[in-house]
Amino acid sequence: MTSPSAEDAQQSASAEHTPERVASVRRDASKGKRRLESSVLAMEVVVFWLAVIVAIVQTHVRAVIALPVAGVLVLACLVVAARISRSWADRAGFALQVAAIASGIVVHAMLVVGVVFLALWVAAVRLGDTAIRRAEEYAAWVAAGCPPR
Repeated sequence: MTSPSAEDAQQSASAEHTPERVASVRRDASKGKRRLESSVLAMEVVVFWLAVIVAIVQTHVRAVIALPVAGVLVLACLVVAARISRSWADRAGFALQVAAIASGIVVHAMLVVGVVFLALWVAAVRLGDTAIRRAEEYAAWVAAGCPPR
C-alpha cells in the first residue's frame, strides 16, 4: 500500500471545492439568514395578536383602536418577512422591534417582550451576516486556489 502523494491530496481537495459547491455555500448562507429573520417576525405576529387581548381586557383600550393597530403591525411583520431578501428589510425589521417596545406604553409587558424580540432580531441579523461573510471568504479562498481545510 502506498500513501497518497501531496498532488493526489490536492486534487481531491480541489474536487471538493467546485464552483457548484461555492454557489451552494453562498445560497445556504443567504437562506439561513432569511429563515432566522423570518422566524423572529413570525413569532412576533403571534405576540402582537396576543397583546391585543391584553390591551382590551387589562388596559381597557377600545377594540376599534387595538385591533387596527395590531393589524397594521402584523401586516408589517408579514410584508417584511415576505420581502426579507430586500435591502430595506433589515432596517424595517429593526423598526418593527422599536414598535414592539413602544407598544409597552399601553401593554407594559410588551416592553419586556419587545426587548427580547429586539435581542432575537439582532442575533438573527448578526448570525446571518456572519454566515454570509464566511461564505464570501470561502468563495475568495476557492477562487485563489487555496481553500480552507
